[in-house]
Amino acid sequence: MNRHDKLASAIFAGMLATIPFSVAAHHSMSEFNREVVTEVEGVVSRVSWTNPHILLEVTSTDPKGVKAVWTLEGGAVSAQRRRGLSGDRLAVGDRVRVAGWPSTRRDRYIQVNHVLLPDGVELLVGGARQPRWSTKTAGGAAVVATKKVAPALGDSLFRTWSQGTQAWFFAGRSNYQLNPSATAAVAKWDDIADNPLTKCVAPGMPSLMGNPYPMQFVQVGRDIELRFEEFDAIRKIHMGPAPARLTDVPLSPLGYSVGRWEGKTLVVDTSRINWPYFDRSGAPQTPNVRVNERLTVAQDGSRLEYVMTVTEPATLVKPFVWNAYFVWNPDEVVNRYECTLEEWASTTNPLKK
Repeated sequence: MNRHDKLASAIFAGMLATIPFSVAAHHSMSEFNREVVTEVEGVVSRVSWTNPHILLEVTSTDPKGVKAVWTLEGGAVSAQRRRGLSGDRLAVGDRVRVAGWPSTRRDRYIQVNHVLLPDGVELLVGGARQPRWSTKTAGGAAVVATKKVAPALGDSLFRTWSQGTQAWFFAGRSNYQLNPSATAAVAKWDDIADNPLTKCVAPGMPSLMGNPYPMQFVQVGRDIELRFEEFDAIRKIHMGPAPARLTDVPLSPLGYSVGRWEGKTLVVDTSRINWPYFDRSGAPQTPNVRVNERLTVAQDGSRLEYVMTVTEPATLVKPFVWNAYFVWNPDEVVNRYECTLEEWASTTNPLKK
């Protein structure tokens, strides 16, 4: 039985259907019901093509002439760019058909995955890889614009790297165990009201290192800078000796990182972190958190092996170890993120409680 044979209900609001559809989650927000897909047909009444996520408004009209405004949230501009999509594909006044996961908390609010344009092209703007209605598609799998191939860099760390493995906080908490007090704090977390990322506040350590967008290693004097696309963050690794008294170093969301080379492996120890969250869904951490990282570039330069160990007894039952890797694509660059807070007139404004 296919998904269209499993029709659960049909509600006319323009054209709306709710269909069972099971899919793995890859989004930090937990408010969307990924077991169903909601379809809406209507006219685009607003477009915001900005980070941290794109937002659309679609106004539908039911058979009785009653209008309803739907708010559609999509992946970040950074993700859309890598799918080959840009905001000029959509315009106010376009009649579109959309499908996505409905919110369990907000009326007429959808995590959108499919947008069918008036010309018959279907935009795959979310986690979808296959079209829903059309044989003509745009988006889906990530693409990178072709540029002149950069010269071989050997096993140098100093280049742009992209995430090769799913971040631990996207994969769920099966790979780290919170203690009872941290579990209780997570239970009180409100992903709409409490999530700083939706307010354009860059994440601190260690969760910044799980971001899904490219980062570039740059030599700056004797030190190393990590320049991230996500939130345009910059992290500094001090390659000289650590201060005699680390307690004199001011606390900060990214902490104070001290690096050293062990052969071809860069080892980084970070402390003095005052970012309040270990992951991106409310697990707390204290300034006592310690992060150790080991970064080793493969001999052919194609891959950066990464091991992060987080020690935080106030949150974790035992130290958390994340084995991951980053990949090098000579065409990839770190773009500007330029997170923007939009003011929406709709009562379903995602940025207001």
